[in-house]
Amino acid sequence: MGGSFTKEIMRWLHITGGMILFAYVYTPLVENPFFADTTKYVIFPGLALTGLVMWQWPLFRGLFRRKD
Repeated sequence: MGGSFTKEIMRWLHITGGMILFAYVYTPLVENPFFADTTKYVIFPGLALTGLVMWQWPLFRGLFRRKD
């Protein structure tokens, strides 16, 4: 799995999570307990994680690079 492929997956996960968070904030779906809990405990931390990884990608790439 190449670096650009990983970045593309992170980007699309972040965009999808953002759309779900948008739906949580601006629609009446917040009344559904499953949707609310999933958004609070899965989607929001996932957005934070993917955002940090995309922001600090060179650092993560350097940490996981193989040393031959």
